[in-house]
Amino acid sequence: MNSRGKLAAVVGMFALSMVLASCASTNQFGETTMDLKTAKGIAMATKDEAAALVPAQNVGDQSQTKTAHLVGCANGEVAWPGRTTVSLIGDVDAEAMIEVIASAWEQKDAVVVERRRTRQDAPRVDMTGTQGDFYSASIWSPGTELKITSFSPCFELEEGQHPSDEY
Repeated sequence: MNSRGKLAAVVGMFALSMVLASCASTNQFGETTMDLKTAKGIAMATKDEAAALVPAQNVGDQSQTKTAHLVGCANGEVAWPGRTTVSLIGDVDAEAMIEVIASAWEQKDAVVVERRRTRQDAPRVDMTGTQGDFYSASIWSPGTELKITSFSPCFELEEGQHPSDEY
């Protein structure tokens, strides 16, 4: 994919995440609430945005978690966890790749972005979103994989949903 196509893909995914965020429903008090489908969609779109920043010549394969068991949030709600793995090929500058993702994340409104290192001293960047969501991107397996981990915005389970089920 050329740079124009990559930019179009990133812009499209950003627009999708904004549409998904606007799909959140409201409760009887007029407060915006988040549901599983919207929260999961936001997390998956954010990971896709980051993965799309990898130069096409460096992408060998890409996989994304489609289902997972929910995890608890501090406020009694739950979040959908997921991971996208991009197998990297060719000459990859891990520091530069993580910096591109960090810079893109810093363009989002009201997020906190932190540059860090993994225990193996590989570059890593974390982003905490405005709705309790969290994302982390890092290079693994001595420069051969980019892993983007997510925890969706927190939401309340609907009637009949259980955190132990896969969603």
